[in-house]
Amino acid sequence: MLRIYPVHALAASIVIGIIGSVLPVAAQPPADSIEQAKRLLRQAHATSLEADTLQQYTEVIRLCERVSSFAVTEDLHEYERKLRAWAHNQRGEHYHERAGSSLEAGRESMAAQWDDQALREFETAVELNPDYWKALHNRGVCRAVQRQWDGAHQDFSRVVEMKPDYVHGWFNRAEVQMQQQRFAEAVEDYTRAIELDPEDPVAFKRRGQAHIQLREFQHALSDLDRAVELSPNDADALVSRAEVQRRLARWQAAADDYSQAIYLDNESGSAYQGAAWLMATCPDSKLRNTDLALRAARQAFELLGPEDYRGPATMAAALAQAGDFAKAVERQNEAIQLAPPERLDDLQQRLEQYQQQQPYREP
Repeated sequence: MLRIYPVHALAASIVIGIIGSVLPVAAQPPADSIEQAKRLLRQAHATSLEADTLQQYTEVIRLCERVSSFAVTEDLHEYERKLRAWAHNQRGEHYHERAGSSLEAGRESMAAQWDDQALREFETAVELNPDYWKALHNRGVCRAVQRQWDGAHQDFSRVVEMKPDYVHGWFNRAEVQMQQQRFAEAVEDYTRAIELDPEDPVAFKRRGQAHIQLREFQHALSDLDRAVELSPNDADALVSRAEVQRRLARWQAAADDYSQAIYLDNESGSAYQGAAWLMATCPDSKLRNTDLALRAARQAFELLGPEDYRGPATMAAALAQAGDFAKAVERQNEAIQLAPPERLDDLQQRLEQYQQQQPYREP
């Protein structure tokens, strides 16, 4: 859920008042070089003020690169590097937007190529101007897209140090920390993001999901209640809240949330999976429904895909509830083959129950 928000900084924002300045006589390079450099930089600056195409950003870079070959003052070189960094950052955003469009169209290979180009542009921008926090943020996003978690964490850490009021820096560092399973640190960063934008439902939802990982269910429920209040049509928030309700043995509330999530998003594999699990394993017999559990489990299996262990594990629970223990054992073994290491103990225990012809019940 990493965010990239285009930050179209006008090149004018980095003007440091040097193009028309009077330089110390002792430090003066050849006058003709200085005048040529100033002329090119004025042209580059004027182009940047109206630039919104790849060609215009490239023209800014071309003009600045010409200046970089001149023997001029360090101030002028610093200015051209900052202006060139801005143009590379803008080109990177252009490529990143293309990557997003390609991904939406299902062209994953093309999206990866555009993201590679975007990352190279952001890296160049940071090399030219190491204090350019916007380029650092964008490089962090590209690194995270490519699962370079440590590099992304470093970039977002520099961003929040340089720009502590930039809410997306805190949010994105929290997202990276979730991937690194640093859940307590993620909670702290989501909290900073919420302090900066207290009406953001996604930040509340993600902090709630971090609290779930820490087994802090009351805190999770409070955050997810707020997320649903701010965004009542967010099926994912409802699924997460249903999970917390289930952990707190609030079975009817969990059932209601799963039902509403399916109503809002009929393609949510997680919603169908949660509903099927509840109807197959709930200790309250009034909420168990064998036929509906099997139907929801089949839907979840299809929507989650063949690589998600939750699909066969939920199907196994529904089959055991139906009394078909032979098929339940078969499905549970499939889940064990797919599951991450931290889930194996629970899955093995349920397998043993099915082998003993016992359906699973939530504690």
